[in-house]
Amino acid sequence: MRAHRYRRILAIREARLPVVATAVDRIPIASLSLATILLVHAETGSFKTAGIVEAAFAIATAVTLPVQGRLVDRLGQTEVLGIAVALNPITLIGLVLAAHGGASTVVLVVIGALCGATTPATGSCMRALWSSLVTDSGLRQSAFALDAISLEVAFILGPLLTGLLVTVGSPTVAILFNAALATIGTLLFVVSRASRVWRGDGGPRHWAGPLRSRAIVLIVLVELSFGVALGAMEISITALATGEGSAGLAGVLIAAQAAASFASGVWYGARHHATPAASRYVRLSFLLALGFVPLLFTTSIAEAVPLMALSGLALAPVTAALYSLVDEIAPPGSATEAFTWMITSITSGAAGGQALGGALVNGGHPHRGFAATVIAAGIGAAIAYAARPSFRPAASTA
Repeated sequence: MRAHRYRRILAIREARLPVVATAVDRIPIASLSLATILLVHAETGSFKTAGIVEAAFAIATAVTLPVQGRLVDRLGQTEVLGIAVALNPITLIGLVLAAHGGASTVVLVVIGALCGATTPATGSCMRALWSSLVTDSGLRQSAFALDAISLEVAFILGPLLTGLLVTVGSPTVAILFNAALATIGTLLFVVSRASRVWRGDGGPRHWAGPLRSRAIVLIVLVELSFGVALGAMEISITALATGEGSAGLAGVLIAAQAAASFASGVWYGARHHATPAASRYVRLSFLLALGFVPLLFTTSIAEAVPLMALSGLALAPVTAALYSLVDEIAPPGSATEAFTWMITSITSGAAGGQALGGALVNGGHPHRGFAATVIAAGIGAAIAYAARPSFRPAASTA
């Protein structure tokens, strides 16, 4: 394994602090949803209310991230992230106080939406930084892989930390701990020299931002489909575990998927890839879709563990290829916003997939949800394949 590629990236002095800051900041991203659901349920006794509040949180995040990305491209990272990091912990503390104070569902939903709307776009800013920090395009592929690996680590550690904090403390402790991590991570990122001096590329401004690019729109559709697949898969695997009388093992199954994604991401990022990012993205999209198919045939938790791991093997690699492709084709001056649209599409798709999957698995039918997972992922792969002619660098589409 060519670990020297990672060493070369981390040898860039200006990259070290933003990388560490982003890793810290991503743990709350991976665990705040769980902590929010547990907090609201503990105080209201209603999973329905908890789900509505979490949905408001997720929708507000998805809607406002592109706005935040556009402001970053125009004003710089420090100014925009500085405002977000000042407001976000206040809203999270407000959510805790409102929940403990017996606030109405409407109030909790509004505060939950404010929590989502003020979530700093640190991850998208980090991806935009890589273009200026790593001039070697080949090495930049490994940088994007490192970024994807960092996200997988967060999705392994975040829920586990939250579960531990809830067990030894309470959901309130988990919310406040995650709020502290988000604040520390974003502040470290904001004070880094790389973030302070970064400025978006010059270029003509357009009301549609990166969505004026046909290629970006098509990628948004691909990632929306994959989001639906992941959302349906999560609710289906939870239904499977619940049906087996081991609801708590759903987290273990999802962690198995994340662990496999982490391992494959490390392998992928350590290699030099001579093929274009567009080709890799299309091929890996098909591998991701194929990886979900065996879940249709699982009949027990014991079988689900290796099959969930199999379904995760293409996740981090396709994410890294996605970042490389967006880096190449985003219109000048819109890189950060383009990256935020990827998050928005996946998040929105996952919310829709959870709703669809919940309806399908109701009554003890997890395989119906797995069928929706496979179909949605197949649609995403098909769109990626059909979109190949559009995946050209931004300079050639101007």
